[in-house]
Parts: sequence; C-alpha cells; structure tokens
Amino acid sequence: MPLSITQIKRLKSYSQKKFRRLDGVFVAETPKVVEVLLAGNCRVCEIYALPSWLEREENRTRMARCEKAQGREIAVTEISPKELERISGLETPHEIFAVLQMPHSELDDTLAKGCSLVLDDIRDPGNLGTILRVADWFGIDHVLCTENCADAYQPKCVQASMGSVGVCDIRCARRDEIVAFASKPRHIYGTFLHGDNLYQTDLAQDSAWYIIGNEAHGIGPDLESIVQQRLTIPAFPKHTTGAESLNAAIATAILCSEIRR
Repeated sequence: MPLSITQIKRLKSYSQKKFRRLDGVFVAETPKVVEVLLAGNCRVCEIYALPSWLEREENRTRMARCEKAQGREIAVTEISPKELERISGLETPHEIFAVLQMPHSELDDTLAKGCSLVLDDIRDPGNLGTILRVADWFGIDHVLCTENCADAYQPKCVQASMGSVGVCDIRCARRDEIVAFASKPRHIYGTFLHGDNLYQTDLAQDSAWYIIGNEAHGIGPDLESIVQQRLTIPAFPKHTTGAESLNAAIATAILCSEIRR
C-alpha cells in the first residue's frame, strides 16, 4: 500500500527539531547508519525500505535480533524509490529510512563514574556527529552536552556519527546544572590553548570529565571555573603563520587517543 500524504508529512516533519521533540523520535538514513543503529541502544520503531534492502538475508537477521533485544516488533514498510525520495532528507536517498525512539536525557549519578566528554556549545552538527563517532570508537562512557550544543539527533549529526548516536550515552543539561553536578566526578580536565602538555600528563579514566570548548570561544567561564587541570595539545609548527587552533572533533580524537593509551 502506498504511503499516505499524512504519513509522508509526518516523516518529513522529523527534519525539524520541534517535531522530533514532540514525538520523541529521530530519523536515520542509509544502510550503514541504520545497520549500526539496529545493533545499538535506541529502540527502532519504524523502517521504510526498498525491496532491495528488505530482501537481503543479513538485514532480516539484523531486524530479528533487534526485535528480540527490544522485546517488540519493528513496523516495517516496503516503499518505492519515489516514496523514499519524498520522505528522505538526503540529496541522494539510499534504500532505507528509519524512525527511532529518542533516549531520555538527564543528569544522574552514573555521570560521576567512568570517563565522560563534556561538550561546551559545539554548534556544528557535523563536528558533533564526528565527536560521537570518536567517543564510540574509544569507548567513552558518557557524552554530556550543554544546552546550546547542536542537536545530537538532527539528521546531519546522525549521519556524521555513522550511527554512533545510537550507541553513545548522550545527555544534555543546562550549564548551571553541569556546574552544580561537578562536585561528583573526582577529576575534571579542560582543553585550552595553554595548559599542561597532553602527552606528558597522566590522564584518569574513571570518575573523570574532559571538557571540550567551542572552537570560536573555547570553554566558557562558568565551566572553566570547575576545571581542576588545564590541558593543551602542543603544536609543532614549521612556520610562524601556522594554524591557530585545531578543529574540535580532531582535538577530541587526539584527547581520547591519549586517554586510552
């Protein structure tokens, strides 16, 4: 049965934050991203896919495993290429469109355990998605975002994360809530242009927060006030007119590599 106008309007509306929040869902596209999410922690609610994707045995197996893990069936709808174009947010849609339940996001005592990234107003969704992918790769326990970070569940961020948005434990909180909570973790580091050499510092992996600042303005004064140790990634310029700073996602990757080294 073809998709109705109402269905198409609802699915397309999830490109906007207010409608995602209203229904408590987000969307994912392309086989690779959806395959990661089927094995992740988010509940997969609906799948709209071309016959080519649905007919592959490995995809049927992935869906069956996901349904068993989440204890409920996924609503699966076979669609045509034209219908996929109508609901997709991509310039070149590719086989599948999935709707997933957005996880609850709140501060609790688990954030005082393990290793956490605290992201201070990371505005670019591509950067945020890449940071989530890095956090997933290095097994970071939690990612805590200030309220002015890009929305982790907007399509561009989901795509840039390559599905890691459904694997990482992502929280979002107001700045004052984060400052008030900061007495709980034992170690709080911040990344700055001037600080202790990252490569010469013993980095904690438990009960530790690592704050990453906005590329333009760095870490805000309120979050800077809770930092116990300032870290810097030293530069090795060959010329005096070298790069002034690193991209936030690249800096996070270097930091996470050193944490786990």
